[in-house]
Amino acid sequence: MGVVKCKIADFDIDFKSDIHHLKRIMRNFLSDSDTTDISVGIDEADVKYEMDIFEELDVRIYPTTFKISALFRKLSEQLPLHNAFVLHSACFDVDGVGVAFAAHSGTGKTTHMRLWQELLGERMTVVNGDKPIVRFFYDEPETAYSYGTPWNGKEGLGCNMRTHLQHICFIERSETNSCSPINKNEALNLILKQVYMPKNPQALLCTVQLIDRLLSCCKLWKINCNMEPQAAEVAYNAIFGK
Repeated sequence: MGVVKCKIADFDIDFKSDIHHLKRIMRNFLSDSDTTDISVGIDEADVKYEMDIFEELDVRIYPTTFKISALFRKLSEQLPLHNAFVLHSACFDVDGVGVAFAAHSGTGKTTHMRLWQELLGERMTVVNGDKPIVRFFYDEPETAYSYGTPWNGKEGLGCNMRTHLQHICFIERSETNSCSPINKNEALNLILKQVYMPKNPQALLCTVQLIDRLLSCCKLWKINCNMEPQAAEVAYNAIFGK
């Protein structure tokens, strides 16, 4: 079993696995650091757990995918103990401002993000299309950073960068387009469905505390949208005050 060293979310992470092409999967995040902040390894039970989940979903995938998914889950279990967690969302940067689109799978958050790309062009950079890591630092307790990860969805959208996350948008499909601010309590019910909740009690408590911090330091929005270009214009103008 080999070790692949990566730099993800400014953590030095050792992945211990027998996945032969793991370096290729992690190629944009490889590191030669001598230090280790987090060590992630998996066993047969971890892989079996992922297999059972995919079997329930009736999804056919390559066997290696079970191991990749298991590595991600084990990393997600540890992150909250280091002031970070995984937010199921599409995250991007606009002129140095981080925006996250959160929604149920299949709602169209990636499609809506692409409408923003068409609208903004080079002003916008996709950080991660599916599973960015949100991290806080001790010397910046009220600043959330969102990072790209190797787990960036079936479209493979994202890069190895971070952005100052300032807006979280919850997307719902609608025939008409609108974007309006929501309060923290409204957002809490929505974001809990998009955050991985660890089994470890201490990590779970840390996750809840981090979610509270995130909702306190970001502006929160509800976007009702169709899949027409005007949807991006309406949301962008509301969020950025244009």
